Amino acid sequence: MLLKPSRSIFAAVLVAFAASPFFTLPRAATAAGTLLSGAQVSPRVRLVLERSCRDCHSEATRYPWYSYVPPVSWLIARDVSRGRTHLNFSKWSEYSLIRRERALSEIANQVKDGDMPLFPYTLLHRNARLSGPDAEAIFEWTQTERKRLIMKNLTVEDR
Repeated sequence: MLLKPSRSIFAAVLVAFAASPFFTLPRAATAAGTLLSGAQVSPRVRLVLERSCRDCHSEATRYPWYSYVPPVSWLIARDVSRGRTHLNFSKWSEYSLIRRERALSEIANQVKDGDMPLFPYTLLHRNARLSGPDAEAIFEWTQTERKRLIMKNLTVEDR
């Protein structure tokens, strides 16, 4: 005898929740270390970066309750892993000078074009959205920090 569709769906959901503790993905430690160590960042820009970028681009990710429920947990783990691989503010001081300069250019372009933070993230994290002044402050910071790094590089080469 075939089950009614609603009973089948209910049974599948029940099995998924019962099995979920066995299928959650391991997470990296969420250290609250300093972001952008070695960079010169104004307090205002630092707050914006922590609010809008930290969860995907650092080791200090804050995982909400729904991030522990499969299949949402799998999607979040994938997005955080991709974000950290591309740019990790917790490892900023480990990047080469050229890598930091390129990262600053990418940040500037992504923020100026409105491509970051990602739209799906801002749907659930409305406070992560960048206002016009927030985006402009980040853009200005990237330009200033990039110039500082270039000057620092020139000074080191002169020695």
